[in-house]
Amino acid sequence: MKILLVDDEKHFKNIFSILSRKYNFQFECAENINEAIRLINENNFDLAVIDYSLPDGNGIELNRFIKQNHPRLKTALSTGYTDMVENVTNGDFDYYVRKDRIVLFMEKHLNT
Repeated sequence: MKILLVDDEKHFKNIFSILSRKYNFQFECAENINEAIRLINENNFDLAVIDYSLPDGNGIELNRFIKQNHPRLKTALSTGYTDMVENVTNGDFDYYVRKDRIVLFMEKHLNT
């Protein structure tokens, strides 16, 4: 499995590094939408875990690009805005996960 993490917070890259060793998956990290688009166009990812708030836009914008150009790529909105996960009605993400539950989400997703 190959995963793209789109998040500008460095500690999430560290979390994914630990998880990748434990669950034997590859991952790339992008800190903004432009970098994410470049990586998506150059790789075949199975899952993109996308932060809502990015330096050059928001995760919903990136998800729209993915769904239009790479519809087989599964996407997960990751956000620290805990009420947003329950209230997002726009975006067409495959998954929604609160940042404080990202490890549980990844473990569940990788074990299926």
